[in-house]
Amino acid sequence: MLTFEDLIGSDDSTHPISKAKVMCEEGNIPDLLLVGPPGTGKTSTALAIGHLLDADVHEFNASDERGIDFIRTRVKQVATQRGYSETTIILLDEADGLTRPAQDALRRTIEKGHALFILTANEEANIIPALRSRCHTLHFEPYGTTHVHAFLQKNFKHLCKSAYGWNGYNIGKIGVAFNGDLRSIGIAAQTVQDARELENMATIKAEMLSAPALSIAGGDWASLRAELYVLNQPGRNMLTILNMLHDRVRDLDMEPERFHHYSQVWGDAVLSTHQWPLDNRGFIDWFVGSLSLPNGREEKRKENENEQPEEER
Repeated sequence: MLTFEDLIGSDDSTHPISKAKVMCEEGNIPDLLLVGPPGTGKTSTALAIGHLLDADVHEFNASDERGIDFIRTRVKQVATQRGYSETTIILLDEADGLTRPAQDALRRTIEKGHALFILTANEEANIIPALRSRCHTLHFEPYGTTHVHAFLQKNFKHLCKSAYGWNGYNIGKIGVAFNGDLRSIGIAAQTVQDARELENMATIKAEMLSAPALSIAGGDWASLRAELYVLNQPGRNMLTILNMLHDRVRDLDMEPERFHHYSQVWGDAVLSTHQWPLDNRGFIDWFVGSLSLPNGREEKRKENENEQPEEER
């Protein structure tokens, strides 16, 4: 099982992993809500807590079972029974994927059970306030250059062949391309032969996200749909794609009204990722379709311009 010493960020007193470790060592560990994008150490932190406390850890993923029956049966049964260890931890990954009734039932289970609950979520806004107030929240951010460098040095130093190794330039490029997601960086690093190949992969990944960003700016919805289909590879998280895409779009010089319309649709999409009942291709169709709908304020402005007399234009 993972230990805190295995985790990048555990030696940084400002990092949530380090804060969780201190809570354990002081014997003051409350029910936790770990919030942040994929690949930032949330689940690994929960497992490290379990190791340090020598706890029985029961792991569930709310993206697999989202309803109230799942909470009332499987989770409640574990929460109310005593295990072999003095401490029982219920790790509920992607708790923001639970329905609202399920979250309300979870809150009551936390209050009545004896287990320590650790919930992870990509979006804090998708957790109901009553459940958030029951937990201590730790916020995880995408890993920065320093931590990405430490991760690659620790786990993939063998990729540094000849005189070409990890440096500020390629570390920064890799971190940005993978949005500070160490899990994705690790998976990619396992498929390459050296550091230069991983850098090239990061370059291609960044370019793949630039194309849909330009399609959004130009209103080319057919191209946008096709480009997002290409990005939708097996195992790739739609929330990660949306966040990385947003970083590219913000760098473009879009008309304010179009950017505001895009931002509204993007925000709705982020909040909908864990509630979406269909596959990713259906989600992409909905996202592109929403973007293609006219922006009411922009259309009204154009109508007013068209209604002005020729001499006033």
